[in-house]
Amino acid sequence: MADIFVSYARTDKARVAPLVAALEARGWSVWWDPEIAPGQEFDRQIARELDAAKAVIVVWTPMSVDSRWVRGEARLAADRGVLVPVRFEHARLPIDALALHTTDLDDWQEDSQGAAFQQLSRALGPLLTSTTGGTSSIGGASSASAWETARERKGRSICVLPFVNMSGDAEQEYFSDGISEDIITDLSKVSALLVIARNTAFTFKGKPVDVKGVARQLDVSHVLEGSVRKSGSRVRITAQLIDGQSGGHVWAERYDRDLSDIFALQDEISQAIVAALKMRLFPEEKRAIEDRGTQSVEAYDKYLRARPFTVSQHVQRAVDLYREVLALDPQFVQGWVGLSEALRISMIFFPQTAKAAQEEMRHALERVDALAPNTAMSYAMRGTERLLHYDWPGAEQSYAKAVELAKSNEAPFRAYGLVLSILGRHREALVAARAALRVDPLALFASFYLQWQLDLAGRDEEAEAEYARSKDLPGDRAAIEWRAMTRMWARRDDARAKQRLIAAFGHDTTFMPCHPQLAQVLDEPEKALAIIHAAFDDPRYQDGSRLGTLAHWAERYGDRDLAFRALRRGYVEMHGQTVIDIWMPVFAELRRDPRFKALVRDLGLYDYWRKSGKWGEHARPVGDDDFEVW
Repeated sequence: MADIFVSYARTDKARVAPLVAALEARGWSVWWDPEIAPGQEFDRQIARELDAAKAVIVVWTPMSVDSRWVRGEARLAADRGVLVPVRFEHARLPIDALALHTTDLDDWQEDSQGAAFQQLSRALGPLLTSTTGGTSSIGGASSASAWETARERKGRSICVLPFVNMSGDAEQEYFSDGISEDIITDLSKVSALLVIARNTAFTFKGKPVDVKGVARQLDVSHVLEGSVRKSGSRVRITAQLIDGQSGGHVWAERYDRDLSDIFALQDEISQAIVAALKMRLFPEEKRAIEDRGTQSVEAYDKYLRARPFTVSQHVQRAVDLYREVLALDPQFVQGWVGLSEALRISMIFFPQTAKAAQEEMRHALERVDALAPNTAMSYAMRGTERLLHYDWPGAEQSYAKAVELAKSNEAPFRAYGLVLSILGRHREALVAARAALRVDPLALFASFYLQWQLDLAGRDEEAEAEYARSKDLPGDRAAIEWRAMTRMWARRDDARAKQRLIAAFGHDTTFMPCHPQLAQVLDEPEKALAIIHAAFDDPRYQDGSRLGTLAHWAERYGDRDLAFRALRRGYVEMHGQTVIDIWMPVFAELRRDPRFKALVRDLGLYDYWRKSGKWGEHARPVGDDDFEVW
């Protein structure tokens, strides 16, 4: 049996042959194009070789990505944790391979000493020196998770706990949180290290922590903890790296510096952690860690102050702070990214300023494109901008590229999954949602997205199980509780729906001011519909998300005309951010109405399906210019 199994499309044999020769020149045995003895069962031999190989190289090309044999072999290899993908012609990767590092070989020029082949060799090395491969699953799903496979191959993983604010001033909390977040970001740039995302790490903030317990819970090899004391122009940072299994200190250090040295200090800490983990930083990784985006300590300080406000009702404060950041340093790319995200959130809370916010977002995107072209940040922002304009092909392509470049950042996975679900491709979106939860398992937002995708995929029992798991996760539960209530509507379990509505929204007027009123008349359809009709013309509800919510209520009480009017105003006219809701189970009956096909056409979805051929799970073509939808 060979060390390496190479999976490829037969049409690509000529380009694969030099690669095989280079691998064999390294002393590795390769199974790729064998002579099959007469009468031998080819499929069984492939299966034996695939099972026995210590590493499986999948050669992605525009031809092989469409091969069910190559994709199947990739999934089997990912299940075992031995998948090492390479790519030619910038082939578009399957979704369950996007999170795994892929070596581009277009420019390798058959040079075994070149950077591309050396990168491939480094990826193969740990697999070929071990005797077994790992196993992988996505929370019980049958699809292979390239994300989990990457985790197993990397071996080193870490959770950075929120650094404790020792300044004696609660207002300095933003600074200690910002230092923690930046260390997480820095370490995420190390390709050989899996880093637990910020949202999950911060669930331990302010709590007594058993480090070994955290390591077990998150399945990480190491935990970093520390403290920050900021006083005037001085800052003291202490940090301890702890072995997750033994609880012993691997490394500890204290740093006393002037605040003007904060960037150099962060670089020093991150690189010391990498060294303590006995890992090697590649030159491009070292450069990425050292790139702080700004040399202005004042701009950086305001940037840290802005971040906590970005995802809250106080988002306008974040917008103002980001503007101040960029006035101090217009070249600070993370400031432009932060401003864009704050503006997007502001459109939900302040719909009256949405038009101006979209224009300012467009300018922010132009600045990111100019300052950081061809990065995960730029592609993700472009995806958001195209999503808001319902440019479905553009949004899909941009987010797919962001996922490919981001590697260990879960946010692009969530965004990509959102687009896939809008397009009706719920099974693919569910893979993305599970991948996001893998790296951010205690984040309420990641749990919400998984529940949403499970609902869309018709897997409400699993959604309920994840809903129960999320009960102990910190954060704003409004969105989760709304989906949990509509899940009961779809089940026609009115008693539980009523219970959930009253518990979550009986007194909450934050997003839907009418919810407390509706909670009082749930069993009185005429009164409920009067409230819904009044809200439909109320200026406070004139944005896509709120109108989409009113459509749910109208459908609940049988007023389908109002439901369609709300959907059209909210999604066709206003390009609401929750257009994905048209596929929710609660709208199953509404989708049988002929008006739904017209809605789908006007949203641009039919044109996307017809041109791309990707019809998803809710539609299929009929003839040359018609379709069925359900």
